[in-house]
Amino acid sequence: MNKLELENLINQANDIIEDYYNHRSSTINLWITYAPIPGNYVIDVENAMAPGDGISSTNALELSGEKYDYNDFVKIIDGLHNKWPNTPLLFHDLSKVRLNELRDKYGRFIVRDDIVIQKK
Repeated sequence: MNKLELENLINQANDIIEDYYNHRSSTINLWITYAPIPGNYVIDVENAMAPGDGISSTNALELSGEKYDYNDFVKIIDGLHNKWPNTPLLFHDLSKVRLNELRDKYGRFIVRDDIVIQKK
C-alpha cells in the first residue's frame, strides 16, 4: 500500500468515526478484529455505554485480507490512534502472537483483548 492510499483509508475511517462520535452522548471505543470469514480486517467504532444509550456500533473500515496484509492494517490503526489518542481499543479474534505485539505497542489503551486459535 502506498502512502497516498494509506492516508486516504485513514481519512475515510476518521471521517466515519468523527461523525459517529459527534452523534453520541458518551465516549467511544474502537473495536478491531480480523474476521476469518470472509477474511477481512475490520475496525468498528462503538458507543461506550452511558445511561439511556443502547449499545451500538458502525463499521469505520473494512479491508480485504486478499488485498491488504496485517502490516497495512497496523499502519491504519496507528493513524487512527494518532487522531483518537485516548480512545480505548478492543482487539478481538486475533492470534496470540499478534495480540502480544499489539499489547506491546498500545498497552494501556487496550481495554479488552481476545486470543483465538488461528494462524492469520
